[in-house]
Amino acid sequence: MDKQKVLFVVSNNPFSKDRRTILKLISELLNLGADVSIYLHGNGVWWLGLDDLKELTEKGLKVFGALYSVQKRNQVIPAWAKEIDLKGLVELITDSDKVLFFN
Repeated sequence: MDKQKVLFVVSNNPFSKDRRTILKLISELLNLGADVSIYLHGNGVWWLGLDDLKELTEKGLKVFGALYSVQKRNQVIPAWAKEIDLKGLVELITDSDKVLFFN
């Protein structure tokens, strides 16, 4: 059986009540061998300024930031993440087995 592909779509800021839940789920899924990605949009792009996700990229997490949200908040996409547009999000969703939304 192929690796399970799981996508997290996160629009809430990294200081929300969901932070620990998101990080724990991602970590557990990576430990189980899943192919895990996270798409950050809206206030979710503030996660890019923290080391939480960067550390998980070393375990295989793929991080994507919404082009418009990054520009609107004058953020910079770090080297360990990729900037994509809405079409990219659609591709991520259709290629995933499971999609979890946090907002």
